[in-house]
Amino acid sequence: RKAMAAFGGIAPSYHIELLDKPTIYWDFHSLLLGIQMMFSFMLVDGEQPLRLCKHCQKVFLGSRSNAAFCSPRCKNQYNVYKSRSKKGGDE
Repeated sequence: RKAMAAFGGIAPSYHIELLDKPTIYWDFHSLLLGIQMMFSFMLVDGEQPLRLCKHCQKVFLGSRSNAAFCSPRCKNQYNVYKSRSKKGGDE
């Protein structure tokens, strides 16, 4: 039921064709349904998951499973702010 609700009650259908290897073909009833399905696959992808940047809070596609920042610039700014807050707390 939750899966049907996630797609507005219109779940995509599929069929399997036996070519060189078994292949799944999805049948989407609308472009929006196709985009929702691809977004769902991206959310649960273990190799390149969608992440939230620790600095700017933007969503990005992680190049590694442990990526925490969307860019080197964000990583640098995060580390600068973190080190400045530690120095300010000691005084």
